[in-house]
Order: sequence, then C-alpha cells, then structure tokens
Amino acid sequence: MKNQLFKTLIAIICSVFVFTIQTRAQSFESFAGLIRSGNSSGLAANFQSNVEITIKDSGNSYSKSQAEMVLKNFFSTHQPKSFTIAHQGTSPEGAKYFIGNLSTSSGNFRTYVYAKATGGSLAIQEIRFEEQ
Repeated sequence: MKNQLFKTLIAIICSVFVFTIQTRAQSFESFAGLIRSGNSSGLAANFQSNVEITIKDSGNSYSKSQAEMVLKNFFSTHQPKSFTIAHQGTSPEGAKYFIGNLSTSSGNFRTYVYAKATGGSLAIQEIRFEEQ
C-alpha cells in the first residue's frame, strides 16, 4: 500500500515538473513568434508592469503601453524577415532568457529576452536589440 502511494506521488511530481518545463518552452516559442512577426501588442501583453528596452545603444525603462509604442516604432522601421533562437537558459537569479538572431529589412540584430515566472507564466522584464 505504501509502495503504491509512493509511486503515485512520484508520478504526480514528475508530471508537474514536465508540464512546467513544457509551459516555459512554449512561452519562449510564443515570444519568438511574436518577434518574428513584429507583433508589438502581443509582446506587450507579456510584459511586466515596467520593462527595460534597449535598441542599438539606447535603452530605458518603460510602462507596458510606452514599451508597446517603442517596439511598434522599432518594428515599423526594421520589419522582421526571420527570427531564430540561438541559445536559452536560466540566470543565477532564476530569470529565464533566450538569445536570438533577428533579420530585418534594414539589418540584423542580436536579440536578448529576459523573463521571470510570475503566476505560473513568464513575464518579460527586458528586451534588447543589438545591431550586428
């Protein structure tokens, strides 16, 4: 009886762990898809209340609505052609991040996205676009 209960408990813990990993991976892929399509409003829906945005050498902290406008302007002058994730991981502070390559109509950008888990989902806290 105890053995069966132990096996059931282990199975539940493993299922929760796998579900959590899949959810975070899906969030990263959805963030990548939003960048790939230049969807500033979709990205803004995943921002924390304040988000750091750096474009080329200029950066600042913005509210969600301000950040959406900054990204909208960026994507209007740098229309995305393709985006691929090159690397992803977890920072020592527990934030999740990915680094990707964004090809646009006006050049290529190394793109960094940092997000923290809040309420079971990932919220973007920083995005950087560095010219290559």
